Amino acid sequence: MKIPYFDAHCDTALRVYDMGLSLNKNKLQVDISRLTEYAPSAQVFSICAPHRAGMTDHTDWAIDELLRQIRLHSDKVMLCLSAADIDKAEEEGKVAALISVEGAEKLDCSIEKLKENYKKGLRIVHLSWNHPNELTGTCMDGGGLTEKGAEFVKAAQEMGVALDMSHISEKAFWDIQAIATKPVLAGHSNSKTVCDHFRNLTDEQFTALVKTGGVAGLNMYLDILGHGRDVDAVIKHAEHFLSLGGEKALCLGGDLDGIPEMPKGMKGVQDMGMIYEAMLKQGWSEDLVRDIFYRNLRNYMERAI
Repeated sequence: MKIPYFDAHCDTALRVYDMGLSLNKNKLQVDISRLTEYAPSAQVFSICAPHRAGMTDHTDWAIDELLRQIRLHSDKVMLCLSAADIDKAEEEGKVAALISVEGAEKLDCSIEKLKENYKKGLRIVHLSWNHPNELTGTCMDGGGLTEKGAEFVKAAQEMGVALDMSHISEKAFWDIQAIATKPVLAGHSNSKTVCDHFRNLTDEQFTALVKTGGVAGLNMYLDILGHGRDVDAVIKHAEHFLSLGGEKALCLGGDLDGIPEMPKGMKGVQDMGMIYEAMLKQGWSEDLVRDIFYRNLRNYMERAI
């Protein structure tokens, strides 16, 4: 039986666009050919354009190139707009590809721009990246959700666009939870209790995700893993989240191609099976590990997009 794989965040698409590479085969941390080694297999491709003038054009071009490459390699990968599409990709033995934008400033913080990209296939958006914008503050500087941000949240959820909390401030997280009508996710965030880093989730935040049907994705970024910066560190974060009732709220969000290096012994997506095996060695059931590696995020998508 093959290992399943559904990851909530990688930055591969932008690197493919910027460097003129193939999404199918490359020397980055993720490509389609390596993703096909998992079954079923799904990946959220995030566009995080540079924080500078003209970034909305950069975002448009990067999304267009991602869509072109998905069409070019349609024998292996399928653009997915819904949970039903994810299931269809599984049935056809293809990688399910979803699109996110990391930072609504890449959409001019505009609901109209969000609608335009929804038509292209966008299904997940981060309200901010590492810089405050018209919608919200970030984990770097604090600051809550603005009035315009609240309007954006409501519009996105009505549209069927999932909201990713991984870079926003804790105050904004709670502001969004107070008005959200659908569950949100923290697609690439670890535990602040295990590693006290501003990018990580407090126990209260993760528990809120558990209670509302959200998910959090285990991030491979060494600075927010802490400890030995190895597979054991990933297990520590997973174990803590599970102790908070996260059996159905924990998924993968490796941040691959957004991080300079992976945990010790790992070079790319082809090595994620090391974490799967490490979880089994903890005595966790295969059902639980398969939930973490695939089903929890797939089921979340049914609730959110």
